[in-house]
Amino acid sequence: MDTFFEQIVAVRKTPKDWAAFIGIWLAALVLCGASVFLIGLLSSFAFLLIAGVLYGAFKLSTRLSIEYEYIVTNGTMDIDKIIAKSSRKRQLSFELSAVERLERYHPDAKPVGNFSKTVIACDENDPDAFFMVVSEEKKGTRLLVFAPEERMQQAIVKSLPKYIANHAFE
Repeated sequence: MDTFFEQIVAVRKTPKDWAAFIGIWLAALVLCGASVFLIGLLSSFAFLLIAGVLYGAFKLSTRLSIEYEYIVTNGTMDIDKIIAKSSRKRQLSFELSAVERLERYHPDAKPVGNFSKTVIACDENDPDAFFMVVSEEKKGTRLLVFAPEERMQQAIVKSLPKYIANHAFE
């Protein structure tokens, strides 16, 4: 019987993200004002330039909206990054049997190791965050920081090695 579980986690905007959002729109307003001042209000070129600047600012500011999707299918876990609810990019894909460590994540005491890839797929300051170290021969050792809900935790535990599953998500 096939198993399939998924969870979407929205990442809250940090002050840095809000500063970028405000900066994008301030720059757009300055460019619109400069084009009106330099080219003239009635010029069709100024209208096209303003429309292009506003469209660009909109597209840039929506790219700050990020979500992560956790997918567990028959012992395989996939982590996708969803940008602006329109584009998706696979961040990690691995067999849960390749997990070496699974522990609660604390931003102050980050896991130490030589990781070929690190994916933080949740808010770093989330009190319910865990980290998982995955080691595969071809892809190396990778670190995943994520915040699965109860249903997802149960799906993950079913496919973990027994010595990790016994103490998982404590």
